[in-house]
Amino acid sequence: MDISLGCSGWIHGMATIGALMQNGGFKKGLLLAGDTSSVTKSPKDKSTFPLFGDGGTATALEYCEGNLGLRVHTATDGKGYEAIIIPDGGFRNFYSPDSTVEKEYEDGIIRNNLQTSLDGPGVFIFAISKAPKSILGLMDHFNINLNQVDYFILHQANKILNEKIRNKLKLPTDKVPYSLDEYGNTSSSSIPLTLVTRLRDKLISEKCKIVACGFGVGLSWGTVYLETGKIACPEIIMV
Repeated sequence: MDISLGCSGWIHGMATIGALMQNGGFKKGLLLAGDTSSVTKSPKDKSTFPLFGDGGTATALEYCEGNLGLRVHTATDGKGYEAIIIPDGGFRNFYSPDSTVEKEYEDGIIRNNLQTSLDGPGVFIFAISKAPKSILGLMDHFNINLNQVDYFILHQANKILNEKIRNKLKLPTDKVPYSLDEYGNTSSSSIPLTLVTRLRDKLISEKCKIVACGFGVGLSWGTVYLETGKIACPEIIMV
């Protein structure tokens, strides 16, 4: 099954595979999340190209009778579709020879219609509004104490945006790890990539209560609460 989402893709993927597994219909599942974001960014566009990295992840899940399972909130708002978009190449706007013609939108922002257009300020406002509400809503609905969560893994959008979310939630810095300083924004891979690169030792040796929140293209967003117990966590492979 393919789920065509970017930055919130891992959250929506976890919600989908968790729903399919919750009754024990099948015992094991594999969620693959990844994007080659650099392919769809213009090297001449300073608003997108320096921000993104490529990555892929595999998350294995196993059904266990009596366990808490996943607690999930997901949402979408199609009215904001133009905030992050590749204008041409789909069914609404087919590819044409004009699709590859570069246009200069402002100094340092040159791209064609097969490359990503990003409304930075619009996405910023969307994310700092929806992400905290999603996290707090999930905590309230399932009666989970925010202070008892060990780590909060945010989609690795950018440091300023994520710090705004952290501050709105009044979270301590040591509970909100970052990987974007090393890998950039890796879209749907960013949450599991942060887990395995920044919390690997903890995940292998300890039980952890984790909240993860993704937000982006669609516009779409969502949060998942999960509890891990000494899980297998391979080292990252650089290609």
